[in-house]
Amino acid sequence: MKRKTTAFAIGAALTLGIGTIAYAGLHTMIPVTINDPAMFANGDVSFVHNTPDSTQFIFCVSQGTSANCLARDLAGLVRSCSTANPAHLAAIHSIGTSSFLLFQWNEAGQCTSVTVRTGSLTVPKV
Repeated sequence: MKRKTTAFAIGAALTLGIGTIAYAGLHTMIPVTINDPAMFANGDVSFVHNTPDSTQFIFCVSQGTSANCLARDLAGLVRSCSTANPAHLAAIHSIGTSSFLLFQWNEAGQCTSVTVRTGSLTVPKV
């Protein structure tokens, strides 16, 4: 009797798809976006790396107590900013291959904000 009950339970679970559903999860795929009126650039580091074009890039370079962030979109538009702000530097130092990066600048080319999101939302670097 126990064998019939177990077999029935396994059969029902397979019929209902219980235990067989796999979800890949939500992923963002944000190319480099430059918005001059709002003075910001953003993009998913790994998504941009994985694109077939050789035009887009987004990254920051840290020189210890200062840093520069740069981005180039598909149209070839390049924007950058520089910073020595400790909070910006902490965010820049946290950038990884699966990060989303957003930086904002002012008229003088100084970074006014650096935002980094790292986690499962960004597609992995291939």
